[in-house]
Amino acid sequence: MIKRFANLKVRYQLLMVMLLITSAALFLIGQLSYSYFYRRNTNELMQKAESSVHMAGASLSSQLTSLSTATNHLLVSPPFPRMIWDINNRNFTGYAKYFSGAVALTEPFLQNHDLISNVIICGEDNIVFSPSSLGIADSFSRLFPEDIWASKKITVLPTRQNFTFRQGGIIPVCYPVSSNMNSNSLIYQDKPGNRKARFILMIDTAQIRSYFERMSNRYTYCMYLADENGNPLDIRSSQFPDAFLPEVKDWVKAETSASNGSIGLSKDQLLITKEAVSFCGLNVVHLTKKSSLVGDTRELRSFFILVWLACFLAAALLSFALSNLLTRNIKVLGKIISRINDGTYHNKTEFTHTDEISLLGVQLNKMYDTIQLQLGQIKEEEQKKAQAEIQMLSEQINPHFLYNTLECIHFQVLNGHQQTAGEMLESLGRYLRTTLNVGKTFVTVEKEVEHVTLYMEIMNRHSSSGIQFHTEIHPSLKNGMIMKVLLQPLAENCIKHGFEGFVRGLEPVPPQITITITPAGDNRMRIEVSDNGKGIDIKRASTLMRAEAPESKDHFGLHNIYKRLHTCYGDDAVLSFTSIPYLKNSIIIEIPDHPV
Repeated sequence: MIKRFANLKVRYQLLMVMLLITSAALFLIGQLSYSYFYRRNTNELMQKAESSVHMAGASLSSQLTSLSTATNHLLVSPPFPRMIWDINNRNFTGYAKYFSGAVALTEPFLQNHDLISNVIICGEDNIVFSPSSLGIADSFSRLFPEDIWASKKITVLPTRQNFTFRQGGIIPVCYPVSSNMNSNSLIYQDKPGNRKARFILMIDTAQIRSYFERMSNRYTYCMYLADENGNPLDIRSSQFPDAFLPEVKDWVKAETSASNGSIGLSKDQLLITKEAVSFCGLNVVHLTKKSSLVGDTRELRSFFILVWLACFLAAALLSFALSNLLTRNIKVLGKIISRINDGTYHNKTEFTHTDEISLLGVQLNKMYDTIQLQLGQIKEEEQKKAQAEIQMLSEQINPHFLYNTLECIHFQVLNGHQQTAGEMLESLGRYLRTTLNVGKTFVTVEKEVEHVTLYMEIMNRHSSSGIQFHTEIHPSLKNGMIMKVLLQPLAENCIKHGFEGFVRGLEPVPPQITITITPAGDNRMRIEVSDNGKGIDIKRASTLMRAEAPESKDHFGLHNIYKRLHTCYGDDAVLSFTSIPYLKNSIIIEIPDHPV
């Protein structure tokens, strides 16, 4: 990633850095602001929840305490003590004789307490009295599916459907009651051995829910009444399933002074606030889901996203403009360097500003002028040196060849062979015209072959060797350019090292020299000069050929050829040897088919 970033252009690097800094700053500000407002909303929510449950708990404590006191007064008023005593002592055969008196007392009781929708007095063997419904006995088992007779203290039961009137819901408050007519007292417990009796207040669930809804706020998941075991009393699990979670029940049930807490869910978190009600260990519980707080902060998040987008676009435009401004002169420098590399920087760019990049451009122009001047001087010196070296090497003719040829011509004249002498003089002149041609480094292949052919004609005229000479040139290479005086030293090398020093009668018959010039592919030509002489010491020849100053004069011609090839062609020239004595010994040269 870093390498890829480093390979980008400066303008894009600057653009990415500015966008990254802007995005990071806005993201940090957004997160801090979001966290701040989120914590503030959470604290305000918890404070409101505490206030709500405190008010609800205090109000319900007052109402339930008042209701409990009124219930005590009701149950000690005739005919209720006698009715309960008859149930306890199995003397109850009907409630008609108590009906008018009981109704007269319960009607004002119900009117004075809006929370109560009905009251029931019942015994173990389906003895039921209710001033509001004569048919309640038929629905008793459906109304109370749990074992209400097992409870030994005042118990508040969860909400259920009110089958008495077939509408609404009720929260039963079950009182275990026993009456003692001898002492004219009433106790809220069962007497051992007596039939059990129950006085049941049926609290209207709608009244409780309506009150809690008024006390709730927009963040409230649910506000409800829970018993001492944490079980919700006025709500159902189908409405608010999270309130029935074991973790929530355990937290509400736990005896702790803390009124606030939280419980983690799989994908959310519940904030819990509770307040004790001074009746039967009841608690008012307030639940809020943390996800509900996101609603208020969603607008804030949207605002920050819009701000981020606006700042992102502004940063992109500004960074683009700034990058253009900063990289404009850098681009100019890049174009200058590119033109210098292409050799097209003829009209220099002028820098009129005084910023660092402009000053760098001025110094680049000065450096370019200095380098061009130095390169010109070096190039001129190298050209002079190369021309002098090539000229010197090409003019290193074996003086013995020239002396021997002149003596041979003189001998022919003295013997009256004027025609032979004239032909030899003509061949020598044409030969020297190519060899001593000053100023030309390259000639055509055809011209170079003609030059070596003249040399071989002269050698065969003043010697008795009778060397057979053959040339094979590919037609496409006849007009190709080749370094001049390249083939003659190689042919001379064949004569000197291939055919001299034989014991008379053991020399090759007939001695042959063959020059083959063919294409080698990739715009190159292959030159092979071979003979059938006594062979080549390849290792020694290679060493002396590449030596700076050959210790032996035997291979001076090869050394001369090697240096000239290296000067003209550089590393593009390749020279190698093969040797099969008395059959074929070759010097092979591969060079470009045009001057470099």
